[in-house]
Amino acid sequence: MADPPQPADPFVPLLEESAEDLYEGAPCGYLSVLPDGTVARVNQTFLDWTGYRRTDVLGHRVQSFYTIGSRIFHETHLGPLLHMQSEVRGIAIEFRRADGSRLDTLVNVVVRRNPNTGSTALRMTVFDATDRRSYERELLNERRRAERNAAHIRVLQEMEAHCASIDRAEDIVAPIVAAGTEAFDATETAVWLLHPQESVLTVAGPDAPATAPATLDESGPEAHAVRLADVVVFESPGPDARAVTPLVADERVLGVVSFGFPAGRRIAADEVQLMRTIGRQAGQALERVRLHEETARRAWQSAYLARLSRALDEAVGSADRARRLVALLVPELGEYAQVSLVEGEQAEGTSSSVRSPTGGTGPADGVIAAGSGGPWPISAQVRAAVRSGGGAPVPLAGPDGRRGLALPLRARNAMIGMLLLAGEPAASSDRSEPDFLLDLADRVGLALDNARLAEQDREVARILQRSLLISERPTDSRFQVATVYRPAVETLEVGGDWYDTFTTSTGSVGVVVGDVVGRGIRAASAMGQLRSAVRAVAKTRCSPATVLRHMDDFVTTLEAGQMTTLAYAELALDTGVLRYACAGHPPPLLLPPHAAPRYLWDGRSGPLGTHTASRSRREAELSVPRGSRLLLYTDGLVERRGERIDQGLGRLAEALDARRTAPLGALAQQLSDAMLDGEGGHDDTCLLALAFEAAPRFHADVPAEVTRLSPLRARLHEWLAGCDVPEPEQYGIVLACSEAAANAIEHGYQSDPSGVVSVTATIDGDILDLRISDSGRWLAPQASADRGRGMALMGRLMDDLVVDRGEGTSVLMRRQFRRTTR
Repeated sequence: MADPPQPADPFVPLLEESAEDLYEGAPCGYLSVLPDGTVARVNQTFLDWTGYRRTDVLGHRVQSFYTIGSRIFHETHLGPLLHMQSEVRGIAIEFRRADGSRLDTLVNVVVRRNPNTGSTALRMTVFDATDRRSYERELLNERRRAERNAAHIRVLQEMEAHCASIDRAEDIVAPIVAAGTEAFDATETAVWLLHPQESVLTVAGPDAPATAPATLDESGPEAHAVRLADVVVFESPGPDARAVTPLVADERVLGVVSFGFPAGRRIAADEVQLMRTIGRQAGQALERVRLHEETARRAWQSAYLARLSRALDEAVGSADRARRLVALLVPELGEYAQVSLVEGEQAEGTSSSVRSPTGGTGPADGVIAAGSGGPWPISAQVRAAVRSGGGAPVPLAGPDGRRGLALPLRARNAMIGMLLLAGEPAASSDRSEPDFLLDLADRVGLALDNARLAEQDREVARILQRSLLISERPTDSRFQVATVYRPAVETLEVGGDWYDTFTTSTGSVGVVVGDVVGRGIRAASAMGQLRSAVRAVAKTRCSPATVLRHMDDFVTTLEAGQMTTLAYAELALDTGVLRYACAGHPPPLLLPPHAAPRYLWDGRSGPLGTHTASRSRREAELSVPRGSRLLLYTDGLVERRGERIDQGLGRLAEALDARRTAPLGALAQQLSDAMLDGEGGHDDTCLLALAFEAAPRFHADVPAEVTRLSPLRARLHEWLAGCDVPEPEQYGIVLACSEAAANAIEHGYQSDPSGVVSVTATIDGDILDLRISDSGRWLAPQASADRGRGMALMGRLMDDLVVDRGEGTSVLMRRQFRRTTR
C-alpha cells in the first residue's frame, strides 16, 4: 500500500501548532462556564469579536454579556434544555460587545461531567452569525416586500374591477377611497376633481365634506400636485401629514387623491410608487367613465332632439306645436317650461295652456306653459337681454325665488319667441348644458316658424279652395244634389279634392268628383283650373269619354294636374239615361229604389295625363229609374290603413243601403260620419250625392215691380204650409225671399218693369234651398244710414247665404227646419 502524500515543506511549521495556540486562535469562540454561569476560560477569538479584555470576562457570569432578550432566553429556554438534554446546538444568542453594539451568534453548548468527582461544566462554542443574520434580514425584508407588492397588486386589481363596473363619474370615489384605506391605512382619503373650463378643484363623491373649491394658483398640496403632475408628500410631526397623487389620463391631470395619515407616519418609496399607479389607474378609469357619460349624454340628446322634432312635426299649427313642446320639456329638462310667441317687438302669442302630469298650472295670456308653479312674467328688460344676448341662454330669477334660463327662438334671421326653462331636470343636470339647449332652441324656433308659414299657406289655400267649391248649383224638380267636404285631421293642409254640378243642356245635368295629386296652394290652384276646364268642356255637349280626352290634352300644359283622378257622369233628366266615365277614380255607387246598391265598374281608364289611358278613354251607359240615388266620392272616404280597398267599398254600400230612406242632405252627412267614425282620416274626403226624383218645388217669375212682391209672398206662404213647414219658419223664409227680390228689383233692374226676377225653392227632407235670380246689371248703391241692412237681415234669417254674381245675380239661401206633425 502506498504511503499518503506528505505536506509540502512551507506548510509544516503551520501544522505543528500547539494545542494552546489552536484553542486561542480557533475560528470560533470558546467559553468554559461553571454551573452557576461564571466564565472560567475564554479564547482570544471571542475576545477579539466582542472587544473585551480577558479580565473583563473571566469570573463574570456569561449572562451579563447577553442582550436583554438573549438573557431572558437563556434563563427560560437554554438552561432548561441543557438540564434535560445536556446539549443544545444552533441556538441564536445576541452578545453585547464592549462598545454596546450587538454580536449575532450561533451557540453550541455541551455539558461536561467529571466521572471521578461528579462535577459539571458548560463548554460553549460561539460562531459569528452576523453575515447570516444580515442575509436572513435581507431575505425577510424581501419577503415582506413581496407580500406588500402582492397586497398592492390585489388592491389595484380590486380597484380596477370596481372601476370597470362604474358608469358614473361620481361613483369612482368609493373604490379609490377603499384602495387608499387598505393599501396605506390612510385615516382620510378625499378625491378632488378638476373642472377643465374653470381650473378649479372640487371635492367629489356623495359623502364628500362641504369643502370650499380650490384654485390651481393656491399653495395647498392639492393644487401643488396638479401643477407638478406627480405625487407630493407632506410629512409632518403634526396631524397634517398627507400625500397627494394626481389622477392622470393621457398626460392630462383630471384631479387628485389626497391621503391623510397619523402624526409621524413615514411614507415608503414603494408606497409613493403605488400612489402613482393608483393615480394613473383611477385617472384612466375616470376618463373612460367620462367618455361613456359623454357618449350616453350625446346619444340621449340626439334621441331627445329627434323625438322632439318628430313630435313637433306631427302637430299642426304653431300653437299646437308650442303646447306639445312644453309638455315634452317637462320634466325631462326642467320643472317648468314656457313659450312666448312674438310678433315684431311685442310678445303676442296665442294664449293657451297645458297641464303637466305633475299638476302644472296654466299660463297667463300670451304664453304657452307646462309644469309646476305659476306663469313667469317676462319683462321688457328680459326680452331686450335675450334679444341682444347673441343667442346665449340668459339666467333669470323668478318672483318666487325660482331660477331659470331664457333662450331666444330664432328662425330665418329673426327672433320669433322665447323659451323659458326653470327647475332641475328629472334625471341629470347635464341635460341642461348650454350647447344642447341652444341646439334645441334652434330646432324649436325653426319648427314653430315653419308651422306659422304653413298656417299662412293653408289659410290661403283654404280660402282659394272654398271660393272654388262654392258656385251656382242648377235647380230642377227632377233631381237634387247634396255634397260634403271634410279635410283630413292628420294634417290641416288642404288637398286637391273637388266636386261640381252643372247643366250640360236643357234636359241634362253633369256631376263630377276629382282628386288632384298633392296638397297645399299648388293642388288647390290646379283643382280650380281642372274644375273650370271640366265644366267648360262638358257644356259643349261632349260625351264623358270625350271630356276625359280633352282633359288629357289640358293637363299636358298643367303639370300639377297630371295623374289626377276623376269620375264624371251626365244624367238625362227626361229619360233617366246615365252616361259616365272614370279616370282612375273609385267607381260611382248607384242605389236603385227597390234594389241593393251596386258599383258601376264600366267605363274605366287610367288617371289624366297617362299615355295609355288617353288613347283608350271609355264610357258606359245605363238607364236609371226615378227614385235612384248616385254617389260620387274620393278615395279618402273608403281607404283605411291596414284595410283592403274592397273592404272600404263594402262598408260604403252597406251604409248607403241602411240609409236609403233618409233625405238626401241628411244622407250625405250620415254617410260621411259613418265612414269616418265621426272624425277625419288621413286624407281629405269629398262626397256628392245625386237624387233622381221629383222633390217639392216652388217656382215663380216676378216682374221687376215692388207691387208684385205681395202676391209672391202669399204664394210662397201657401206652398210652405203645404210642405208642412212650421208657421214661424214660414215668416222668416218669406221675409228673406222678399228682401232678396226687392234688392234684385232695385239694384239689378233699377225698378225697370221689363225685368224678371226668378224665385225657385226646393225642399229635401227638412232642408229648404231658396234661389232668387235676375239678369240685370247691378250698380253700386249710394251710401246711406238706412241702406245695407237687407243682406244682414237675410243672413240672420237663413242658415247659409251665398251671392253669385256672374251673368246677372243669384242669391242662394238654405235653412233647416222641423216639420209640423199632423
